[in-house]
Amino acid sequence: MAVWLRSHLRRVAVRPTIVRRLTQAVLQQAGYPSANLSLTFVGKTRMQKLNRTYRERDYATDVLAFPMQDVLQSSQAFVGDVVICIPVALAQASRFNNTADEEILRLLIHGTLHLLGYDHETTEREAKRMKRKEQTIFRRLSPVPRLLA
Repeated sequence: MAVWLRSHLRRVAVRPTIVRRLTQAVLQQAGYPSANLSLTFVGKTRMQKLNRTYRERDYATDVLAFPMQDVLQSSQAFVGDVVICIPVALAQASRFNNTADEEILRLLIHGTLHLLGYDHETTEREAKRMKRKEQTIFRRLSPVPRLLA
């Protein structure tokens, strides 16, 4: 399993070893221990551009997932890219009464599940299924290690 990690942040540093290990744990808990993915941390400007380009929504969102087509046929597949906007995550953390690390983990889980075929925007039943899976993985990986330096 490989996790490719990039950060386009100037003011916030991530702890790459911890983030990679946690991402691998998310994949394992989701049932894809050998899957590979790319994880990128960005600021608001870059996230807004991505959201506008790929979803036609002109604002910085918290997380985007770019799944690969038909990758789940192989347990060692590259499942896609997760992009997390750290400034939005930090703002949400205080609104949702989470720590920054907890909120980043929640977004990582959410984005990873999208890569694996979960989609809360299709039906209410699928939304509930995805939410249950997110909560289960989050509980299993708590307490959350410090992800930001």
